Formats: sequence, structure tokens, C-alpha cells
Amino acid sequence: MINRENWKFIRAYLHYRREVDLLSKNSLRLEETMLSHLLEWAGNEPFEKSSSIRPVFPDYMLTANRDKNSKILSPIYIRKVIRAAHNFYKWLTTHRRGFGVVSQAWLDTLKTPRMTIEYREHEAVTLEEIMAIAKASVFTYRDRRIRAAAVFWFLSGIRVGAFVTLPIMAVDIENLTIKQWPKLGVHTKFKKHATTYLLNIPELLDVVRDWDIEIRNVLPNNGFWFAPASPDTGELDPQILKVGENRYQRPSKDLRQWLKKVDLTYHSPHKFRHGHAVYALKNSKDILALKAVSQNLMHSNISITDGVYGILSRIDVREQITNIGEKEDMKVIRNNEVLVTLIEQLLQKL
Repeated sequence: MINRENWKFIRAYLHYRREVDLLSKNSLRLEETMLSHLLEWAGNEPFEKSSSIRPVFPDYMLTANRDKNSKILSPIYIRKVIRAAHNFYKWLTTHRRGFGVVSQAWLDTLKTPRMTIEYREHEAVTLEEIMAIAKASVFTYRDRRIRAAAVFWFLSGIRVGAFVTLPIMAVDIENLTIKQWPKLGVHTKFKKHATTYLLNIPELLDVVRDWDIEIRNVLPNNGFWFAPASPDTGELDPQILKVGENRYQRPSKDLRQWLKKVDLTYHSPHKFRHGHAVYALKNSKDILALKAVSQNLMHSNISITDGVYGILSRIDVREQITNIGEKEDMKVIRNNEVLVTLIEQLLQKL
């Protein structure tokens, strides 16, 4: 059984997070899911007696951490749940009476227990993959639209929620500029306002430029860059200037269907943002470039960018570590050997 007053506190906290902290709907749903573990842990006991509930919450997450498929929850998810619980209790002690019994000493016990964490490499679209997507065949209006969208995601690093609400007036391909401005109707995370920029990769820019020209010839400036298709014909419909709340799901569905037709590997839209970040970070030569990448992703500071996208792949780690201390002339010799091998392989194919 769930304590009803506890449930009301959770609802009030989520309302606060929406109205004051300006959390998006998706973030609120995730937070609600994480705090549901807290409700289940407390059971009938009121939150005021949290310090006397056993097992303590971090231990509960280790012993009762089963999801609906009976799979053990990941250590990273457990850490996020405990952090969410800590923030919730801080809010309770500040904004609700009767929680003076929840001491700072007890709050300090809400910390992640020791766990074995295997860091997973971030799935990210590579330059080779996006080049293959850019060159893949398109057969319908939806195919052209989703190919341009996928390339745009990689070039810009834009979130899909902002992308599907992006008006044509916010996109300037020639100047590599995107106005992610809420006042233009763009749904950015935390309602952030920023002018961001596209990577200057000519082969990819050609794809988005062709699409940009196609829709500008038909739609007004306030039309969507990810132009809606008619449910009857599947073609561009200039009469549709409003879209539903669940439109952010459309790109993923279209992308999966099209990539299956052209026999390419599917990645979710967010993995193209990952690809943009990884490509940009790898090609950054100094701290100024790293800062620019971070700002272009609309992160508040560079540590967020590095923490999320700066984890090197095993291959990159091996390459960097094994090259430490290598003399420059040896690097040149090794690179030349690789080049000769590649040329020989190409000659064999001729």
C-alpha cells in the first residue's frame, strides 16, 4: 500500500519542478518514475518517519531493484534515483512543515552505495554512417524528409523536440545558423534560448540545402522545417501549420522504416546528437573549440559536455595511450606504412 499523503507530497513536488524549475514533460515523467521507488519503499509509513524505515533507501534500491521484466536496474539508474530522492527531501524540509525531524545527517545517508559500474560506450552515429545515410536512395516525400532530418541532426546536434518545432524562418543554411528561440515556437530543453551553428561538411550540407530549397518553394516562413505530410497522400501539405504534442515520435518511426528499406543500421534521433558531439570534440584543437562545442549543444558548462560525450571509445583510449611518448618521426613512419597498405589494397581492387 502507498501512503496517500506521501503521494500528495510527490505530486506537489512535481508541480514545483514544472512551474519553478521549468522541467519538460519528458523530464517530469522520468522524475515521477524515479520517485515511485521512494513511494514503494516507504509503503504505509509517512515520509516524516523516513529515518526509521528499514532497510534504508539506498539498500532498498539494491535489494528490491527489479523492474517489470525482472531485470536488475543499472547502477547508473540507481544513482539517479537516489539523487532524485535526495533533492525531493531537501524540498520537503524547505517547503513543508513537519519535516524538521528529517535531519541533515540523515539526508547525508542518501548516497549511492558501492556498486560495480561498467561504463558503456555511448552509441553515436559516426561520420562514415552519416555519409552513407546522406548518399542513400530516397523513394518518397517522407524518405527525402527523414534523410534531410537525419543529416541535419548530425550537423547541428539539435534535440529532436526542438527540431520538430523548428520553423523555416529559424534556419539559415547558407550562414550555417539555427535560431533555437522559444519565442519562435521552438521547444528547447528548459526553454533555453540560443543561436547555434551547423558543422561545415559540404557533402552533408548539400542534402539539407536541397530539402531547404524544396520546402521554401511551398511553405511560408512560419511553416515547419520538418514539413508535415498529408495523412491522405503522404506528400507535403502546405495547409498543415499546426502539429500534435506527440510529433517528436514521428522522426524515429520514419527513420526506422526508411533505414530498413535502404539496409542501413538504425540509430535513434538522439544518437545523431551524440554523433555531432563526438565528432566535434574529436576535432577540437584547443579549449576555445571545446567551449564552442559545449555552447553549441546548449550546455551550461563544458564539464557537462565532457561528462556526457567525452568518454573515449576503447579504440580511442588504446590509440592515445599507446602513442604517448612515441617520437614524432616514428609516428610519421607508422602513418606512412598504413597509407602504403591502403594504396596496395586499392590497387588490388582495380
